[in-house]
Amino acid sequence: MAVPPPTWTDPGEHPLTTDNLRLLLDNRIGAIRIPGFASADECRRFADAARAGPMKYYSVGDRIGYIGLAQYEYRWNRPKEDYFRDAEAARADLRQVLLQASFDAVGRFVERLQAVWPHPVGPAREPLGEYFAGIVRSTCDRIALHVDWAPLNSPAYAIGGIDGQLGWNFFAEELESGGHTTVHNAPWDPPLVPGQIPQSYGLDPAIVEGAPRLVYRPTAGDVVIFNTRNPHEIAGGVTRPGGSRISIGSFVGRMPDGQLVLWS
Repeated sequence: MAVPPPTWTDPGEHPLTTDNLRLLLDNRIGAIRIPGFASADECRRFADAARAGPMKYYSVGDRIGYIGLAQYEYRWNRPKEDYFRDAEAARADLRQVLLQASFDAVGRFVERLQAVWPHPVGPAREPLGEYFAGIVRSTCDRIALHVDWAPLNSPAYAIGGIDGQLGWNFFAEELESGGHTTVHNAPWDPPLVPGQIPQSYGLDPAIVEGAPRLVYRPTAGDVVIFNTRNPHEIAGGVTRPGGSRISIGSFVGRMPDGQLVLWS
């Protein structure tokens, strides 16, 4: 199995600047980290609010709790109306968490991006409504090798028109050990079969064998951003008593006109 050629000129972590954000969207650098995005008190309040919120679990083997909505689950064989209807309910669930935490991580992240980006930044929209952005997750289990790339994952949606896709996560709690994310610079470009959904979760490790990689650890209070067209995986970890790897994040896509749009 041929591994796609690498694209990074620098595999490390970098600060948030206009140039670095453009390089990350173009898949030329490994990641951007925003240290000290939130205070220790904001992290504690967010984690407490998430634990008290309407947590649900994905229908996969690993136990991953979440609050919100994943557009990925609506990408095929479901009317768009279902997604935009459920997106409104998901926003209500998220507002409940953010109000209890007295800390809007999504709003702050949008402000940080807008401060360095010359085009509008905000939730993705199309005629049927606004996308949900800001899924909360709680887990210390592993997440298998996967890819997120809307042009192939969700071609019937407006986000299918992006030319670069990032994922960001704000971490409210750290694990005692483990829990690191590995990003492999082998941009996903699978063969397409008409009428078939490209497999993007539980990928064969052979597709990243020998590719450059970046490993980053979730540090409480920080935001990390990386290009999600690169296959990535999260290791399981050991949690502190009563704790978890609690985070919130979304995708960021660059539209042809340069604006950045968010969805989860």
